Amino acid sequence: MIVAALLMLLSSCHGNRKRLSSNEESSFLITYSKKEIVIESTKSNDVVDHFFYKNGEYFASSDSILFFSTVKDTILNVTSYEKKYKIIIKKERDGVYKTSSYYVDDKGSLYFLISYSYDSKYQIFQIEKGSNVVYQ
Repeated sequence: MIVAALLMLLSSCHGNRKRLSSNEESSFLITYSKKEIVIESTKSNDVVDHFFYKNGEYFASSDSILFFSTVKDTILNVTSYEKKYKIIIKKERDGVYKTSSYYVDDKGSLYFLISYSYDSKYQIFQIEKGSNVVYQ
């Protein structure tokens, strides 16, 4: 009985996992822990993104860039590896938030890359990719 209780406690420390799929072969595996969200793509050369919790918001592991927020609407202009991106974080409606990423070309035109919809507890329930493929 004690061993079973310890195993349950240890397994809960690893957080929970959720898979979002579409009508395509690819999917996203999302792992939640106390201070981190990890999003793994099964199609995009096994891309793994890490987001770290700090002061009530989540930041991208690279350069501590704000990525998920339920605090306020935000627009960020980011340069990474000499490429420009725009990140738009906004409240869609009560309890629903969305972070969208765009590539910005030399002329300032925006090209949609990906968006994440999530609730006030940062539980991601939908991912939309540039080709209008929706993962739920």
